[in-house]
Amino acid sequence: MMETANIDLKVALIDSDYYTEKAIHAYLAWDRRTRALTDYSSLAEFWQSLDGAADANYPDVIILDVNNVGERGDIRRSIVRLVETFPDVTLVCLSHIDDLDLFYAAAAGGAHAFLHKDDVRFHIASAVCIATTELRKDELLYSRKMDVARRLLNHRRATRPLATALPKPMQYVGLEASKSDEVGFKRRRVIELFAIEGMPAALIANELKLTVNTVYDYKKEAYELLGFDASAPDDAFLADLPQRERAFMKLTALEKLRR
Repeated sequence: MMETANIDLKVALIDSDYYTEKAIHAYLAWDRRTRALTDYSSLAEFWQSLDGAADANYPDVIILDVNNVGERGDIRRSIVRLVETFPDVTLVCLSHIDDLDLFYAAAAGGAHAFLHKDDVRFHIASAVCIATTELRKDELLYSRKMDVARRLLNHRRATRPLATALPKPMQYVGLEASKSDEVGFKRRRVIELFAIEGMPAALIANELKLTVNTVYDYKKEAYELLGFDASAPDDAFLADLPQRERAFMKLTALEKLRR
């Protein structure tokens, strides 16, 4: 398993949804481990861009929105072509629907991950890193909304792959992901909106029905609760980052893959 500081992935994104594409690109660009290359609106545009390109310019990861590639057979053939052309590239399939046919086509074609867009959102860079550095050769990473498709795939006893669940987001005491602790939940929303979405304090206050001073207080408390341990490899990597960027990396992190 690679340490965070040693991960430097060039990522090509193929997504026909303009707004989703821009959001994913922004999350990848903010994460120090991933470098977002040119975005493509279709597979045809991606293949055309490679004409005459040197191998050194090839991506380390391809993120493919499979919802507009075609029928199951078309998707499988497209994935097989990508895998055979780029045997060392990690192929991550994204979908906004939990469709078994899409999932099975990706698995049969040799994709490394099949993730529902609602599951990954701003965790996309962490999911890409897990798919690239922590999976075994025969594993397919899947996210929560694809669990039914995963169970059906395993029931069919496909020769490939062994489906592996995407880890849950990291949790921090005092920054609750649920509303059971209202203050902790609002702290988390404040720091997410600031560090991930880039919203200024006045807009955050309006969004969460808080005063601006409360937003500043919650932001300060959230930074303290996130903290970092300079003796830990991953946190040592964050030590030299600006405070907001460090918070972004912490909030978008996923737990370690369970074996």
